[in-house]
Amino acid sequence: MTTGDWPPLPETIHTPRLLLRQFSLADAEDVFAYRRDPEVGRFIPFRQPFERRHADVFVATQVLADPCERCVWALEQKGQVVGGVSLELDRRMARAELGYELARWLWGRGLMVEAASAVIDQAFDRLPIIKLTATATAPNVRSTRVLEKLGMRREALLRQHWVHEGRVLDEVRYGLLREEWKELPAANSEP
Repeated sequence: MTTGDWPPLPETIHTPRLLLRQFSLADAEDVFAYRRDPEVGRFIPFRQPFERRHADVFVATQVLADPCERCVWALEQKGQVVGGVSLELDRRMARAELGYELARWLWGRGLMVEAASAVIDQAFDRLPIIKLTATATAPNVRSTRVLEKLGMRREALLRQHWVHEGRVLDEVRYGLLREEWKELPAANSEP
């Protein structure tokens, strides 16, 4: 398969505790509920204070995302959207970049590793990518732990690379190569 004829990724992915599905405009209230928490936006570049109108714009952007360039899934648990996962696709370089967010009341339960792992498996199973990348700010220890639990390796420290709400922060870049993914214990398993 060449990089020009990539198949679409599934619109829904089931994990033991989550449903990953396409966003709908009706999800704005749920997004507002978790994104208005300043801790959720501490290391994610979205406006604080987060208002309901910002949730409407965010959800509309997710609904209108071109799946040839950016695949997005809402994380649903018990009928409520509690976060999201995205993949930015770079067909020319045969890579994808992972992004994610989760409601604070669910942090520390392994849900993001569960969701992101399912997305990574779909990406490597279905797309001709050679590498998957992700970034986090250096002080965002929770996020770097997620990336490490996903089997990603720290590749770079970009000093004073990220400015958010007046703070200048270092950024860390992680990567996972296709051959490394094949060696992971859960790789190639059905979600």
